[in-house]
Amino acid sequence: MYKKLSILNQNSKSLCLIKKIGLPLSLHQQHVEILKINNKKSSLELTIKKENNEKILSFDPHWLRFNCQSIKSRQVSTGQRIIPVDEVPDNLIIDLIEKENENLKIKWNSESKQPESVLPLEYLINNYSSNMDIEERFKPCKDLKFFNFNELVDTNGKRNEEKIYEWLEHLVLYGLAIVKNLPTENNMVKKLAELIAPVQNTIYDQLFDVKVDKNPINIAYSNAPLEFHMDLMYYESAPGIQFLHCLKFDHEINGGESLFTDSFVIAENFGREHPQLFDTLVQIPATFQKIHIDRTRPVYMVYQRPHIVLNHRKNIMAINWAPAFEGPLSNLSQAEIKAYYKAYLAFSKAINSSSKILEYKLQPGDVACFNNRRILHARNGFVQNNGVRHFQGCYLNIDEFKSEALVKEFEIKYSKMGKNVNHVKLNLRNTVVGNNDYF
Repeated sequence: MYKKLSILNQNSKSLCLIKKIGLPLSLHQQHVEILKINNKKSSLELTIKKENNEKILSFDPHWLRFNCQSIKSRQVSTGQRIIPVDEVPDNLIIDLIEKENENLKIKWNSESKQPESVLPLEYLINNYSSNMDIEERFKPCKDLKFFNFNELVDTNGKRNEEKIYEWLEHLVLYGLAIVKNLPTENNMVKKLAELIAPVQNTIYDQLFDVKVDKNPINIAYSNAPLEFHMDLMYYESAPGIQFLHCLKFDHEINGGESLFTDSFVIAENFGREHPQLFDTLVQIPATFQKIHIDRTRPVYMVYQRPHIVLNHRKNIMAINWAPAFEGPLSNLSQAEIKAYYKAYLAFSKAINSSSKILEYKLQPGDVACFNNRRILHARNGFVQNNGVRHFQGCYLNIDEFKSEALVKEFEIKYSKMGKNVNHVKLNLRNTVVGNNDYF
């Protein structure tokens, strides 16, 4: 448990060896040893050993200053930063580093006029910025996983937090799950969703009914087949998690099966096989629209964005796909339009010919729960034969969903240890969910 640690302040005449340094528990769990701390004046270097490999972590002085955890830099009750940005100079030099318990205290050059900074070793290790940290940004959705509503909540309404976390974790990582045995009553899907977060209100209200309507305000409210798509892409922030609760699916009905496929997997494969077409869908924006005046609440929504969105490391961070709600391309040259449609048609073929399409006929009491920003969903057309197919649905905001998943992870894994939530490394943080997060 205890290791020797050297602290070397550049230009000092001696090397200070500190013995019996207890490493934070979460670092033990990651098998991390801190071997040396080196003050290079223009940076701080930590030499660590993880899984028998030594690595030097280098920290910029401004990163250290702005991530200071002392009460002079953070409001105690909120954790919000209270450092006046304009008072931090460009030329920030580390004068001295000292260790106090499990914290590093940094004294700055006198010209900077900065108060002493304090950073826990655990915080430094778990928040080190590196483009090599993330090995797997999501897990490919290859199969359906089923959860039992009666295991999430008992008959007395008591929540099973560990089972709820298992459900949330699966939705974050894979994007799709089926919850079974939800009572086939109106509004029950809202109660299921609210085990996670408040339901998102949209132009379709908090709850919407998917059943055949003689004068539908959405193509889904008919018996027509639905192409693979995401809902409400004409919103700046389209809904995150979608819930579709099967209330009734009569045996007389032929067809109507639900289809799901993982857009992240398809897009990554498409990028490897057709790099130029992939780049076109990254660079040229599509037009998504909902223009419908002849309805109780008239709507005129138009939003332009590319089908594939990458972060600064060229990793996929969002897919936008909704063929039925696409409008005229605009602000583009004829050459760009031609290039767009060539790439668009090829990507559509890649989606519809995917070998990873999951087909499932929802039964009464089943709820399809899926990440609308990642999992494309579709529907086979159906013939009613005097039968009824009735689903009820709702949405959660993607950011609130991921927040709840991270809170649950912290509570399940760390809260009983008395850990500071800012100091630990949460596994779900680095999973892409399609919300344009650049991590």
